[in-house]
Amino acid sequence: MINQTTQTTLFPQSRIKFLDNALLINDIENKILVLADLHIGYEESVVETGIFPRIQTHEIITNLSKIFDKLNKQNIKLDKIIILGDLKHEHGKISPAEWRETLYVLDFISKKAKEIILIKGNHDNILGPIANKRNIQVKSLYQYNDILFMHGDKEYKTAFKHKNKKDKDIKILILAHLHPAITLSDEYKKEKYKSFLLGKYKRKQTYILPSFNPISIGYDLITGKGKKEFLIIPENKLKSFDAIIYNPEEDKAYNFGKIKKLM
Repeated sequence: MINQTTQTTLFPQSRIKFLDNALLINDIENKILVLADLHIGYEESVVETGIFPRIQTHEIITNLSKIFDKLNKQNIKLDKIIILGDLKHEHGKISPAEWRETLYVLDFISKKAKEIILIKGNHDNILGPIANKRNIQVKSLYQYNDILFMHGDKEYKTAFKHKNKKDKDIKILILAHLHPAITLSDEYKKEKYKSFLLGKYKRKQTYILPSFNPISIGYDLITGKGKKEFLIIPENKLKSFDAIIYNPEEDKAYNFGKIKKLM
């Protein structure tokens, strides 16, 4: 449906590029891949009895492999991979599946970049023991040049006071946490898609990434109610953000306009 609608426009190129359900920061000095909200262990938490196919980690590795293949074809070698929080799913424990599968994913991506950076999400209360197994630090936020990376569940200025950072140095915010998605419809059908959001927050260009979790599309910004309030950006401001959908078949990102016009 993405390439059939007449209301989409190709999003302009920039140093930050949409790539599947991730972002690529394509600077001269550094190439950075940004992922969010993998929620490894999610399928284990929702299935208590019966037979359920374990596909989540397999699909994560498959989707990551497609991204790495695209980067290889462009001769892009990654310097950093940043995960914007909620690498694992359970809040108060590390399940056996999380131990096994999170380490497996970390080992896989560690071969694809010089450095792995984990941002702490609201599901990452006990991520430390896993990260320590691979000597990876878990950070509350991370700054690269004029870009600030954070999960999005806590206001960032609180962190600045403790990190000796200056707000004026930040031009771009890259967030996660919301798991944005939108439903597109025509006279024949409706389809739900993971969506990036792009807009302004505190006078900074702000990106919100979709979840990289393959078994959950995400929170529908058009039809859903209430969940938007848990992000640091208020709902009335989110309505002015543009919805961006990446079409992997065309390897293009499309801008569907502001959320308030889609509602």
